[in-house]
Amino acid sequence: MSAAVATSWNWRTLENVEVECTHCGVRMAGHAGPRIKYFRCGSCHRWVSSTYTEVFRADAKMRTHPVKEKTEADARFLAAKGKLEAWMAALDEQDPHQVLGVSPRDSVEVVRARFRELALERHPDRGGSEAQMRELNLAYEKILRHRERAEVRQPVRAPVRASVLPARGR
Repeated sequence: MSAAVATSWNWRTLENVEVECTHCGVRMAGHAGPRIKYFRCGSCHRWVSSTYTEVFRADAKMRTHPVKEKTEADARFLAAKGKLEAWMAALDEQDPHQVLGVSPRDSVEVVRARFRELALERHPDRGGSEAQMRELNLAYEKILRHRERAEVRQPVRAPVRASVLPARGR
């Protein structure tokens, strides 16, 4: 037998398997206790336990996969995935809407009110720091500049008045 096949797995005891939630398609996170293994879906929060495998065997909400041995390609993939997740987290931190705690769909008045509220909290004269205030000002300026550019790109349409339209049916 080869080394990859030598690893025994059993879906009945949930030994050497990865469990997938068929409801949402996410691999469940495993938690090993002294005698029981638990798996919980991070998306829909369904769970399965190794003590109830007979009950869950008939349940169509989970699927087991044999655990394969990690290869060098898996290690490279995980390293690239880690870098991508770190980059995405850094982008989220740079999002000016997230800094202000507003939605891109909020009106200018809502953004302005939220900026003023946070400015009162983060201003150096009121117990905040210069770095916090600088970050807040930068985020507010980015949002305003983005909205100005969006308004320039979209020409304003004049409203059509009912009195200008010709009467029909006469």
